Amino acid sequence: LRMLEKRYNVEFIIKNDRLKGEYVTRNVFPGIKSYDQYLSMLDRYGKYLVTPSQKARVEAIGTALYDTAPGKMAADFTYPDVNGKDVSLSDFKGKVVLVDVWATWCGPCRMANKAMIPMKEELKDRDIVYIYLTGETSPKGTWENMIPDIHGEHFRVTADQWSYLMNSFQIRGVPTYLLVDREGNITYKTTGFPGVDKMKSELLKVLNK
Repeated sequence: LRMLEKRYNVEFIIKNDRLKGEYVTRNVFPGIKSYDQYLSMLDRYGKYLVTPSQKARVEAIGTALYDTAPGKMAADFTYPDVNGKDVSLSDFKGKVVLVDVWATWCGPCRMANKAMIPMKEELKDRDIVYIYLTGETSPKGTWENMIPDIHGEHFRVTADQWSYLMNSFQIRGVPTYLLVDREGNITYKTTGFPGVDKMKSELLKVLNK
């Protein structure tokens, strides 16, 4: 990683941000060998990725390097919340995070949201953040009417952002649940609601570590 940074010290070589972004997209990111390196380089050079094409090409590299297996670091994402404030998954590091990828038109998703209300009430004093992610196929008005009854952080993402989620976390359907520990690692992933008892069991495993 240090060799890459030394070789491609674009902050000093190139002055225009768009050209910097194109340079690192073509020359820096393709040479990365691990997801940890990808995150480090994204932290340093991500500000120069100013075009949709640059962002898409770099995200594709990160997706190829990413492994969603339990124990692996969760891919980060940043989306505007219901108030328009940018919020990242990494903002909640130090807390246990349950990510729920769902849709307003998905019957099992709505059933699971309702079924988990007593569990969330029981665990309300524990250090848990609930993140709900849905896409543009969920009508905005319907989504806005539903989320006040679902305690958590809510995001309705664009088609491109939804595609990034699907590819990064290798999601094949909704609902999909991702449990992330305090260090930012995935401890549990499942597509389809596993039931309240199973969800509570997985949450307690992480909370009691």
